[in-house]
Amino acid sequence: MSENKMSNCKRKKTRNVLINILIFMISVGAWGGIVYYGYGYAKNYIDTSINNVRQENAMNIQGLSDQVKLLSNEIKELSNSLDDTDSTISNTTDIQNKIDNRLEELDDRLKELQKSLDILKEAPNAEN
Repeated sequence: MSENKMSNCKRKKTRNVLINILIFMISVGAWGGIVYYGYGYAKNYIDTSINNVRQENAMNIQGLSDQVKLLSNEIKELSNSLDDTDSTISNTTDIQNKIDNRLEELDDRLKELQKSLDILKEAPNAEN
């Protein structure tokens, strides 16, 4: 009977070891699944965020390009207006100064917009 008890004890130990190995394997599998899912979720989130930033930059670049065109046209019109005004009214320095000041303001604004446009054009390239 003692031999039978020893055999049962060995079986019990073997069974416990197998159960522990099975639990360990299930735990490793579950952990691996969680890590894989977390990686996929994080990658998807980052890719979506990058695409959103690119779309927003593209819209901003288009808006700035439109503003630059408008300002450029306005500067041309003011230059033409200045030429016309200069030829017809030579003694009105006050009007000429106002036009010159407005041209300088518009030119400064154009330069600022051009800098912003350059920054936005470079932004998507910084990721690559």
